[in-house]
Amino acid sequence: MNSRKQLHAALGSFDRLPGQAGREFWRSLDELADDPSFQKLMMHEFPAQASVWPDSLSRRKFLSLMGASLALAGLSGCSVRPAPSTQVVPYVNRPEELIPGRPLFFATAFTHGGEGMGVLVESHEGRPTKIEGNPDHPGSRGATDVFAQASILSLYDPDRAQTVTHHAQPRTWDEAANVLRTAIDQQRPKQGSGLRLLTGAVLSPTLGVQLDRLLAELPQARRHVWEPVHADGALQASERAFGRPLDVVYDFSQADVIVSLDADFLIHGPGHLRHARDFIDRRRMPTVEDQAAAATMNRLYVVEPAISCTGAKADHRLAVRDGEIAIIAQRLATRLGVAGVESGPQLQHDRWIAAVADDLNAHRARSLVIAGHRQPAAVHLLAAAMNDRLGNVGSALRYIEPIEWRPTERSASLGELIEAADRGEVETLLILDANPAYTAPADAAFLDRLQKVPLRIAMGLYRDETA
Repeated sequence: MNSRKQLHAALGSFDRLPGQAGREFWRSLDELADDPSFQKLMMHEFPAQASVWPDSLSRRKFLSLMGASLALAGLSGCSVRPAPSTQVVPYVNRPEELIPGRPLFFATAFTHGGEGMGVLVESHEGRPTKIEGNPDHPGSRGATDVFAQASILSLYDPDRAQTVTHHAQPRTWDEAANVLRTAIDQQRPKQGSGLRLLTGAVLSPTLGVQLDRLLAELPQARRHVWEPVHADGALQASERAFGRPLDVVYDFSQADVIVSLDADFLIHGPGHLRHARDFIDRRRMPTVEDQAAAATMNRLYVVEPAISCTGAKADHRLAVRDGEIAIIAQRLATRLGVAGVESGPQLQHDRWIAAVADDLNAHRARSLVIAGHRQPAAVHLLAAAMNDRLGNVGSALRYIEPIEWRPTERSASLGELIEAADRGEVETLLILDANPAYTAPADAAFLDRLQKVPLRIAMGLYRDETA
């Protein structure tokens, strides 16, 4: 109905058009016909005499008021204190490699999640601006993840700790060093029995040597480790299987069949960038002429309780409850003929398990069984036993000495520190780049135990919950 009324109104405008003559420019039929409603609209939109200055305010007075307003607005942005004087001068002897407008690239490493990632940092006149992967580094192969990309922002973060503080009051580095030196000197007669260190995963050989020297001078001191995301199950399995901690290195370029037991290896864990590159290289679609390449494409089976990036790439994904993964690994190991493993209870997924076992047996020494970091030690032991049974060790995977300095079970180590604090054995606690007050389990009540330590020293980039 509204559109019909609008049409009749438009047609009615044509009745007033015959009285018009001459060459005129118009933007609507109402304007051309000089419709009264259109003239009323124009009066509201562009009132008459709007360009004429009112008599009550002279032009000189208006300009004076506007000038004063602009001056006050400029003064509001000025500081009460005088700005520090700075001198901007050109280079007298410009560095040979520094050319204004042309970036420099520096090779370095970014540590995260228990691995060192080789990166290239783009720098403009001494200011880092961008991080990309180092194509010559085997761990990154020119790629980065979101954490490495975002790490450049921490360099310019205004919330970073600016100075040393003591009970929220600024102090100097010399004062902090004197307090720490005095605390260590007091521990020397007791061989450091009251000294505890809490750190995250130490990947730096230099820091590891320094901690070794400190613990050698104070043999009764103890070092504890805590990280919120850890792989204690893999560490326990390695110690049970080999008698010492070992890291496993996967080579997805040599794997035709991959079975993931809740392992998101494409986006998490040491070497995930290399894993993603090697995995995708084996899944590129071949040309029509290259039929041999089609037969070499890998196949991925994923068992997981929740969808993940690796599960989204799977050829066959089985969604199960978290408690069923250990049973599935047990029944799969029995199908593969791993000695000393009970078959476990029967599941509704036995046909799926049988198909996976047949595919693994058909690709011996060219397959992988991977357990996720959230799984217990039993699942990691079963995965290691299946890889050994299939002959994958030495071809698609290998074991190396741990990259981390003195790897320790995180949960057990934090529990030992909490128990020592409860007994009053901790006199000085030095926390290095860790935030257990925020990341420790709630039932640990770490903050309550922290108050029982007389001297607490936290070192990190931010004044976080622990600091």
